Amino acid sequence: MIRAVRTLLRRSPRTWIRALRTAVLATAVEIGLRTLPLPRLAHLLRVRLVLDGTAGRRTDPRLIRLTEEERERLDVTWRVLRHRPFNGTCLRRALLGAHALRYRDHAVRIGVQKVAGEVKAHAWLEIDGIVVDPDGVESFRTLTSGVPA
Repeated sequence: MIRAVRTLLRRSPRTWIRALRTAVLATAVEIGLRTLPLPRLAHLLRVRLVLDGTAGRRTDPRLIRLTEEERERLDVTWRVLRHRPFNGTCLRRALLGAHALRYRDHAVRIGVQKVAGEVKAHAWLEIDGIVVDPDGVESFRTLTSGVPA
């Protein structure tokens, strides 16, 4: 915790404010995940939850052209989620990352796979049709809701 504070203090005041806003939003997302249907929470966050059975391109995420500010938004968001009391699971990372870049062409997708009789789920963020978190995404079957996105 002390190391995280030291790192934050080396950053600009704009970054401090962004981290504080992200912490407040992460708390709201945590409450929302426990009390609201996921499509409703995504709508409130102004995030596109896409459950159409398709997935974006699985390629090097560095091909996504992000501005320096966009990179900082994602960096701060995902750094905040790595610390307690936050739960930095893939769903939270995808939702908050999409919120940070909500004005871009984005999608949050969810996939499932069955391994040794156990069902596992994974959520990921796509920007401009490219998977931001390609680790293991290809082994997941993308969910479909049966309702147009």
